Amino acid sequence: MRRRGSPRARCYRSASVTLRKSTKIWIAVFAVSFVLSVTIHALKSELGCIGALTAIIAFVSGVVLLSMAIAALFRATVRRLTLRLAFSYFLIGIVPIPLLAMLLFCAGYILAHQFVALRTRREVTAIVREAAAREKLPVVRIANDSIESSDVPWLKAGEKAAWAKSVTEPRPVVEEGRRIWMMTPRAPDEAGTFVLVPVSRSPDFLQRLADRTGYIAWVEEGRARQSRSGLQMDSQSTVEAGSEAKKAVHPTGSKPADGGGGILDKEWVAAVYIENVAYPPAASERERQVVVWLARTSPRIVSSQLFAQGVPAIARIFRSILFGLSAVLLLVYLVALAIAFALVGTITRNVNRLTRASEAIARGDFSVRVLSRNRDQIGDLSRSFDGMAGSIERLLEETAEKKRLEGEIGIARTIQQKLLPPPEADLPGLSLVARFEPLAAIGGDYYDYFRLPDGRSAVAVGDVSGHGLPTGLLVAMAKASLSTLLESGLTGPALFSRVNELITRSTDSRNYMTLAVFAFDAATRRADLTNGGQLAPYRISNGTVEAISLPSFPLGLSEKREFPSREFALASGDRVVFVTDGFVEATNADGEPFGFDRLESLLKAEAASDAEQLRDAILAAVTAHIGTSAAGDDRTLVILAIH
Repeated sequence: MRRRGSPRARCYRSASVTLRKSTKIWIAVFAVSFVLSVTIHALKSELGCIGALTAIIAFVSGVVLLSMAIAALFRATVRRLTLRLAFSYFLIGIVPIPLLAMLLFCAGYILAHQFVALRTRREVTAIVREAAAREKLPVVRIANDSIESSDVPWLKAGEKAAWAKSVTEPRPVVEEGRRIWMMTPRAPDEAGTFVLVPVSRSPDFLQRLADRTGYIAWVEEGRARQSRSGLQMDSQSTVEAGSEAKKAVHPTGSKPADGGGGILDKEWVAAVYIENVAYPPAASERERQVVVWLARTSPRIVSSQLFAQGVPAIARIFRSILFGLSAVLLLVYLVALAIAFALVGTITRNVNRLTRASEAIARGDFSVRVLSRNRDQIGDLSRSFDGMAGSIERLLEETAEKKRLEGEIGIARTIQQKLLPPPEADLPGLSLVARFEPLAAIGGDYYDYFRLPDGRSAVAVGDVSGHGLPTGLLVAMAKASLSTLLESGLTGPALFSRVNELITRSTDSRNYMTLAVFAFDAATRRADLTNGGQLAPYRISNGTVEAISLPSFPLGLSEKREFPSREFALASGDRVVFVTDGFVEATNADGEPFGFDRLESLLKAEAASDAEQLRDAILAAVTAHIGTSAAGDDRTLVILAIH
């Protein structure tokens, strides 16, 4: 069955974007500050700090609003599970690719830088040693940490030369005027003899370095200062083209960069090797004079040197292995990525079907089913959803049926209440107060009062076994039977025998009724009481309480029964109290019933009270006794006051 959409479902369909109070405030601040800033600028007003303040406020509020917009866009993007999964896999599967590429590029560039720098420095050492062995170059002799003789004027004989102890291999030294030399020991058998090889003003040295390495090479002198923020360099070194035009030396036969060739042939791999000079010695630990060796080359040259072999084919094999492994790994990654997206697709399709089914249920269509064939958790969830939808559909049908029955029971209860007379009445010679408290919607207790053809007044109190609609029908039948039979003049045991026959024929032995009928003659103040299994009523007279007991079986157990009857006289001021078993059997939380003893003690204590006060006292005592415990049976109280 279909149900109309609930207010919640209608609200879901008509949902609109709402702004938070803080967002509205930021929008207002931005609008006001922006308008003021534009106005001040347009009028060219000299407001000084006010104009700057409005501009700052507009900028800050604009940044805040932009951040809010980005956050809102992100939330809107990932609100649906499909977009959230797609975005998650984008972050997991796609974003790492450029990040990994950047990492590999940076790592490769750093490794290439180190390779080029170290190769440049090794070739410098080799060139210096070759020059010292073959060429006639200036010599410096040092003994006992002092210069004995020198072929250069800036290293004077007699000067202290403790710094020479660090020159165990070619080291840079700088003369005044920033001319760079390389100083190296001549030979092991000539201790203390050092050869000076010119560098910065020797084009031949840098040319040989460029030819041996294949790199664009040049050298600079500078100072390095140690500070809290790190190492600071003060040098003229640069890799800009303007510096190369003056100081850089290209390998012999190399073509200058003219913008042609591929990216692998362009010389964009730069390397720097920095080392402390041996002379002049450092003035302090925080500031030292350094020499910077610089080189620049292309990725193709670096690759050819890295994979250099005696047989060129071997180098090609290693490169092929590297590229092949890279291609295989990339292919595996792409396949895994495709599988992941396929899995995401299956998940999102099932989730979309679940979402559409949920929206249909929100609209009141409980006949929708997902009918998933997947054997995973999403499939289990879909089948659970189908089962839930079916259960809800059946529950709605049962609820509708229950509402229908409740409506019918409500009508029956209304009819039963109308069958009962008013709870207070004045009859010839007596007055009546009553209280009826049914346990269920339709109770099984019954009370009524009649005028008999002979002028007497009759009061009936009964209790039908059970609760609910069958009990109510039996009560209605008993009322109709009593009314008809009493109006025909039938009273006493004959009346009870006739009613017993009707109940026995109309129901089975599980349904029976207790009944007591009190007939009172106002002229003689005499009463007849006939009882069929009902609790004995109590007579209160002159402060005494007497139970008028007439033991008998209830009506409806057998067609042939004898029902006792008793006649007795009453005096003015006497009261007769009828109760059903719901009062004496009312139990508290400990399971203790109210009982006859408490009832009789209460009646004695309230013997002087009128009928209304006595009724209220009985009801209050029973309520106090049971406390929060639920009632276990219908309760009916009828009190007759004799005039």
